Amino acid sequence: MLESPWSSSPTLQSTLSLLYLGVIATGLAWLIRFRILTVNGLVFQTQVAYLIPIFGIIFGYFLMDEVITWRVILSLVVILVGIYIFKKNNKSYN
Repeated sequence: MLESPWSSSPTLQSTLSLLYLGVIATGLAWLIRFRILTVNGLVFQTQVAYLIPIFGIIFGYFLMDEVITWRVILSLVVILVGIYIFKKNNKSYN
């Protein structure tokens, strides 16, 4: 498959699934993202993006039985401290 993709023949179901994921799901996610951006601003959206790894680790631990090491905990602490410092400095400008 990887060496000669031109010889594959995708089914109608796989083609429709690909179109759905590319157009409907991704398009809807982008619309929601830009709506959040216009309502709450770039600072809020950036802070939400910093929280994604935290929820990824939590879901990985509970749903996929992933191991949380001291490096993971240290990374989470660095992310949370960064968000705290950013929020603290951002309040002084408002």
